[in-house]
Amino acid sequence: MFCPSCEAEYREGFTECSDCGVALVAALEPRGPRAEIVPGLTALMETIDPVELAEVVDRLEKASVPYVVEAGTALSLLDGRDEENEYAQWQARLSVATDLIERAERIVQQARRSHRPYEAPLSS
Repeated sequence: MFCPSCEAEYREGFTECSDCGVALVAALEPRGPRAEIVPGLTALMETIDPVELAEVVDRLEKASVPYVVEAGTALSLLDGRDEENEYAQWQARLSVATDLIERAERIVQQARRSHRPYEAPLSS
C-alpha cells in the first residue's frame, strides 16, 4: 500500500497515511521525467522526517552523488506558495545532479526499504 501524496509505502492492513492523512492506494502511478530546478540540478524528494533526510544524505555521500538540501519552515515561500499555515511545519527538499537522478532515486528506494521508524517507511 502506498500514499499517493508522499509516496510512503505501508504494510497490508494500513488504510491511511500517518503523515498526510490520505487514503492509501495499491500502486502508485508512474511519474514522468522530473524538471530541473536550475540547469544541472533536479529535485529528488521532499520530507518532513529529519532521520530520513540524514539517511538519504549519508547514502548519497557514500555514493559520491552531489546534492543540495533546502530546509526550514518556509519552503513554501520559495515555491511561490503563501497560503496561511503552509509554512508552519519543518520540511526539507533534496536535489541532486541531474545526470545522476536515476542513481539517486535507487538510493532513496534502498533507504526506504531499510528505514522503518514506528513501522512506517520513509516518506518522499
